[in-house]
Amino acid sequence: MNDEKAAFEVLESIKKHVETLKPLLPKRALVCIGEYPIKIMLKEPNASENNETLPIFLGKSSDEVFKWIPEDFAQPFVWGFEDANIDTHFWYNVLPFISQDETLIEGLKKKPIEKLHNAVIVASVWDGIGSASLPTLTSKLKASNINSLSLAILPSKIQTTDAYFNALASLGMCASNDDAATVVLLDRDLLENYEGVDRNGSLMNGNVVGNYLVNLLLSKETLVQEISELSRTFNVKMYSALVATGASVKIYGSIENILNATLLRPLLNFDLSSASLLYVLIRMPTRLKDNFPRAKIELEVAGWFKEKATLKSIYITEPVYVEDGSDRIDLTLFIGGFNTSEMVTDMDKKVKNMKNRAVAKGFIKEEDWQALMKKLEEQKEQ
Repeated sequence: MNDEKAAFEVLESIKKHVETLKPLLPKRALVCIGEYPIKIMLKEPNASENNETLPIFLGKSSDEVFKWIPEDFAQPFVWGFEDANIDTHFWYNVLPFISQDETLIEGLKKKPIEKLHNAVIVASVWDGIGSASLPTLTSKLKASNINSLSLAILPSKIQTTDAYFNALASLGMCASNDDAATVVLLDRDLLENYEGVDRNGSLMNGNVVGNYLVNLLLSKETLVQEISELSRTFNVKMYSALVATGASVKIYGSIENILNATLLRPLLNFDLSSASLLYVLIRMPTRLKDNFPRAKIELEVAGWFKEKATLKSIYITEPVYVEDGSDRIDLTLFIGGFNTSEMVTDMDKKVKNMKNRAVAKGFIKEEDWQALMKKLEEQKEQ
């Protein structure tokens, strides 16, 4: 009997050892569209360099993208437009090509991956590639039963009119998608001017906060599914984010003070009082779990918003717990349903002449453009 028990224990030990030797296959994708987001994601700590994430990089030239990638980086899926023989400057030139091209989806089917559960997409929407690719790939992934959360980086105030023309078209196409995919709007200038600290207490300046934010998103396996369900339920697609990174409980003293700090460093200027939805993601050391249980956080957040906005729904996801000796909390508020009227109106005025020229030359149809703007109007009325 003892021999049988010993043999069983040996077999169990071998089984566990074999399990540990199995390679971890990606369960989610990180899609970066354009030079700006690709270079942000390749900064340390590398947001795409973990075994459970498949990095996908889209750029004007695949050769150029490979030059940005470190030699020891795991082989990503790289897709360039150099062989497409199209002008990639404006969205309307890229859209017909990428809508018909199935390279990405077919390539995913050939990859040694598990069933992809979701994808995080980061795109600069001021060029033709990012503008057309973001809404198109969102739809293609959804057709393959892959939910996505997109971070759309809007142009800087000093960028030219064509950048705003591309960006506005992209937002209109995202709003027109029937799958209610979530798009988080980020302002390039506010990303560049971000100042904060990371979990080690080290200074974090500039757009590296985009890398930090995506790392946080990827640490929560159910995030994309949860926020997608919230978007579908309330038919709200446009969000932005307020963040507090590396906030020491000893220094801030309370969740309320950490929430107050998020207002000092917005990643988009918007009317908080007009917001209707909230999804909250927190990362904290395991040792703080009893101090800040999920129910307590929910009450703190609801109380904080009581005088700031009339929300239809607040979703506090289960915090991400990390094993470290710090007392630092990362907090992200994904805020949806806010009034985008001023932003859209300003962009529409800025691009009016360029849009009219495109219509006059037959590149786009006036009724198609107005349909995109109508969908954006419907979003801001939610």
